Amino acid sequence: MPRAEQVAELKKELRTGAPNARGHVRVTPGRFPALTTAEAERVANEVGFARQAHGTKGLWLFHREGTRPGSAESSDVRGGPRLDELRQSTAARRTAAWSRERDGFDPLDEATLKAAEDGVHKLRAKRDRLVMGAALALLAGAFTTVAVGAAWLNGTLPHGFTTGSDWSAYVLGHIVAAGGLLLGGHWIRRGKQAMRESRTRHQPVIAAYRDAVLAREAESDHRPGTGQE
Repeated sequence: MPRAEQVAELKKELRTGAPNARGHVRVTPGRFPALTTAEAERVANEVGFARQAHGTKGLWLFHREGTRPGSAESSDVRGGPRLDELRQSTAARRTAAWSRERDGFDPLDEATLKAAEDGVHKLRAKRDRLVMGAALALLAGAFTTVAVGAAWLNGTLPHGFTTGSDWSAYVLGHIVAAGGLLLGGHWIRRGKQAMRESRTRHQPVIAAYRDAVLAREAESDHRPGTGQE
């Protein structure tokens, strides 16, 4: 593939590529042998993307300018070109109008899209906190369970908390173990609920925006003089 075509293909991939959970559009350099990393970075800058230079594992990792990859609060959720560019496309506007009629929202409206992005960020941050809390609760519950079990077998709790017929520490240990395990399970369910809420409330807006992006690209591919039919 000639270099000019590779440049055009890279731009298209950046405009249409959906960011992963960390906010990156991942590109395999081997698909663009005519481009150096520095040239690919310059091409990405032209369409509003920056390249991450660390932790790439042999890939080109691009993120939309103004976003922070890996951040629960400001990682890229939607990708794609700027809204003002997208609104210039007849196909994108037609797709957005269809979304308004079908779903009751405009994916090319800045406030609507920003609200969806903020909602996804908040629910991701909530999920991350719940996952961390669940891990700590399960760890505490599991550790206490092992400690109580060992004390039961040995006839005494660790550190001499009880002797003889004093079972209060055993009871306390069982309560802590059960509480940790139950709380961990509860937070895991809450995390799953947060993800379902995100898919129900916010992801449809992002998906409709992605549809508009793809419609714009299809329109560009079929314009006279682009070499596409």
